[in-house]
Amino acid sequence: MRKIAVTGATGFIGYRTVRALAEAGNDVTALGRDVAIGRGLERDGITFIRSELSDVARMHKAFLHQDAVVHCAALTRSGARPEEYHASNFLGTRNVMTAMKDTNVSRWVYLSTARLYENGADRTGVRETDPLGTPGDDPFLESKRRAEADIDNFVLVPTIILRPQLVFGRGDRRLAPYLERWARFKRMPSFDLGESLIDPVYIDNLVHAISLALSAPEDAAGRAYNISNGTPVENYTFLSGLVETHGRYVTPLKLRATRALKLAKLVEAVYRFFGSTRDPFLPVRYVRQFSESITLNTGAAETALGYKPKLSLREGLRLTTTNQR
Repeated sequence: MRKIAVTGATGFIGYRTVRALAEAGNDVTALGRDVAIGRGLERDGITFIRSELSDVARMHKAFLHQDAVVHCAALTRSGARPEEYHASNFLGTRNVMTAMKDTNVSRWVYLSTARLYENGADRTGVRETDPLGTPGDDPFLESKRRAEADIDNFVLVPTIILRPQLVFGRGDRRLAPYLERWARFKRMPSFDLGESLIDPVYIDNLVHAISLALSAPEDAAGRAYNISNGTPVENYTFLSGLVETHGRYVTPLKLRATRALKLAKLVEAVYRFFGSTRDPFLPVRYVRQFSESITLNTGAAETALGYKPKLSLREGLRLTTTNQR
């Protein structure tokens, strides 16, 4: 039995990771901010610690006797201020690394994003060694890029970085509400010709990859790995398919990506001005993600980690239910 701490344990990916690791017989410590969800974990015998990424002392105490750490915590909502992304995703990750010093931790897994490959053009079969895109005016991507660069200089604990592109499944709090909002109008944005590809990963497959990363041999550490379902699909086909799993049907709302991006940026600026913490109806990240083709080569994860999706894209779609944990 291994002792494993998970940050962001009350969020979508962290929660499912905690549950899976505990069910596998590990002694899991869950760190997160949502006390109500944390109490639910405690009722099932999982240690929960209310913690912020800014609280290095509390995290250090939690990590002290752990064998491994999985860092899932991140600010992902659209429209946040650049300094908020910086504080959570860059400084927060640095604080996690600081908190691991002088502990028993011998492996940590960092959840990054394959959106780092975005550069405004279509890219297929992207490998981890291919150049990353330029974050440009996207403060979320800039914070994640800087965090990865900072991790490269952290040599105290062997690190594995995972780069999923779009994670979907039960308990999602970002994509599902976006789809639900558009489903009410029986429409779904389709950018340009609607033929751009995405390479999503079902949540259980990502959690499987996290588990493999925790037990991977020493020589697998020190690098990043792409994680996907291995089934690229047209963005509109995928999104409308998710909606249809809930008995809702939509038709394409055809938009020019360049115009939609300008509109999305304007709306996010308004949200920031009024201090809203809700995702806009058309987030910048989704305009970019759903208008560019990015598919991933997962050969490195297959070879070094032994990764292979446990559930197909079709099975993942079938199991997905909106706003259900």
